[in-house]
Amino acid sequence: MAPQSVVALRHVREDELDALKARLARHLPHSVVVYGGLSLAARYGLHSFRPASILVPVGPRPSCLTIIAPIGSGDTQCIEVFWSPEEHTVKDVAQYLSLIPDLDWSQPQALIGFPRILLPALQSLDSIGGRRVQVHLKHEGHVYNLEAPAIIGTKLPPAYHMSSLNEDEASVVWTNWEFNFLDSEDNIRHDIAHFPSIGIRERSLTESAGSLQEAAKETLVSWIRTTKNGWMGNTFTLPHHRRRSLASRATLALARQMLQEGFFAIVAIEDINTASVKFHESLGFKRQCAIAVVVLVPAETTGQDYLE
Repeated sequence: MAPQSVVALRHVREDELDALKARLARHLPHSVVVYGGLSLAARYGLHSFRPASILVPVGPRPSCLTIIAPIGSGDTQCIEVFWSPEEHTVKDVAQYLSLIPDLDWSQPQALIGFPRILLPALQSLDSIGGRRVQVHLKHEGHVYNLEAPAIIGTKLPPAYHMSSLNEDEASVVWTNWEFNFLDSEDNIRHDIAHFPSIGIRERSLTESAGSLQEAAKETLVSWIRTTKNGWMGNTFTLPHHRRRSLASRATLALARQMLQEGFFAIVAIEDINTASVKFHESLGFKRQCAIAVVVLVPAETTGQDYLE
């Protein structure tokens, strides 16, 4: 197929999501960087995806080029992108990136969940929208997929119970997330309200009127949620509650829910995070495609602050 010419970007319509998913499905697993988010939007509606937008090219025929921007609402402007080299050249993609609304290309832009198979093409770029840029590889990792969740034979320890996260727990989730600079607490609260999640809580007992009664208060101690990527993430267990298989049970419970609703049960793990790789592989997750995070830095800056 001959490459298409660059015209403009537009917001994908609700009635186009299934067709776009079908085009991207031909490029799995590499297209999972945007396919997961599309799946959420198709299942729960485009309103559930706000403030992110799903952008596609304006053109005479549909393509699989898909941009999700911004993927978070933190200080760093983050986007996700996938395209087929059979449909668009990397220079075309650079032009489309320059057309993303409300993104200031005089500031560094992080592309998150970028398929590494397309990385050499992106590294060949020296400008976007007429502005010279440097392309810096920041993180490398892989997507891991779970097709059949493992079964842990024992139940949760006494005093613990499992259910979905509540919106008012967004602050705890955000505060304990290592990369919370990429997103806001409000945006995480929005995702918790719309997408599947699992929280494990500890029931406590208090003494009242001389007798022990169950307290109304419960403490969230372990959790995992679905991000706008359509991936499972933000997995965390409070230190005093570790080594009780809480994270394993939460991860598998969310994986089962994702599979039952027709989603992939996937996580993205940085290659240097060997503990997380070992943990997920012990639950049955299998390595899929390689992904990368790159930072596009204006050529007139050193970019050192963005490489640490």
